[in-house]
Amino acid sequence: MRPVVVFGLLHAGLSIVRSLGRQGVPVHGVALRPNEFGLRSRYLVSSGLAAGPDGLVKALRAAGAGGERPVLFPERDENVEVVLERWDEVRELADVPLPDDPEATMRLRRKDVLPEVAAAAGVDAPRTVPAESPEQIREAGLRPPLLLKAVEGQEFALTFGEKAFVAPDLDAAVAGWKRAREQGFDTIVQELVPDSHEAVWSLFTYIGRDGQPLASVVGRKVRQGPLRFGTSAVFTSALDPEVHELGLRLLEAAGYTGLAHVELVRDPRDGRLKLLEVNTRPPIWAGIAMGPELGIASIAYQDLCGDEPQPERMLGDGVTWLYLAKDVWVSAQMARRWELHPREF
Repeated sequence: MRPVVVFGLLHAGLSIVRSLGRQGVPVHGVALRPNEFGLRSRYLVSSGLAAGPDGLVKALRAAGAGGERPVLFPERDENVEVVLERWDEVRELADVPLPDDPEATMRLRRKDVLPEVAAAAGVDAPRTVPAESPEQIREAGLRPPLLLKAVEGQEFALTFGEKAFVAPDLDAAVAGWKRAREQGFDTIVQELVPDSHEAVWSLFTYIGRDGQPLASVVGRKVRQGPLRFGTSAVFTSALDPEVHELGLRLLEAAGYTGLAHVELVRDPRDGRLKLLEVNTRPPIWAGIAMGPELGIASIAYQDLCGDEPQPERMLGDGVTWLYLAKDVWVSAQMARRWELHPREF
């Protein structure tokens, strides 16, 4: 079997390691930080830290030293960023579940460009403008409440402990812009879809080398942390043909292949789905798709190894992923707000 290098060993990365390791695939783990708990997985043939792009390239060469070309799975945005930084060199050494053209990946990663991609695909999105100055924010004609988000990456959330700043008015949006700019972040401002935190839907999919979807999960966030605008604490699969169709349409219009996570929200004002973001890597809850019910990592591995693709497989309704430690914390917050009854938890 061809070796696998999993770059990033937190929730999704560890799920990939376990899924492929249990099938006897030789899996090597590479992490950016020593606190990535997947480093200790018993399914790893080897594990170690990568000091940026040079460390990743070294790990790929080591994994392929036996003559077999490795398959590389980057886990988080920061891992994808390292891969893109040395794209030509990485692609000489390994196959990656990303498009051959790195521009296709970049256009989906950048939240200032994503609305243009969505418009070209015929997918609705909340009004969004680049936040380049206080004057631009005030003169854009956006309707509060607003969200202020980083243009790309996860560093914003790591720095501030939240994925986005919520601004009830323009003054708050300008204050949030100044706070983010002081830390070096380029940002966008987006109209907030009201009362929608329980209507956030996702498509997690693998698009094969021939441009066809081979494995997909559709579902929604049940609870998230931080409240309203965080990552999933509880996620459940729920078949929704419209989420599936719109997500795939967007990825096809962008010329995307590989693993992707498309997040949409159903606007309670008109019932229409609107694009929130696209992640060119697996979501935190990717483990829901790794088991025998779907096996998305195995399907991606086989496709990247050149196997004949099979028709798309879909995960069925009612499969639930739970991050218990986070959910206890989130649920306690909701209970204090009288938003969650113990029986519902």
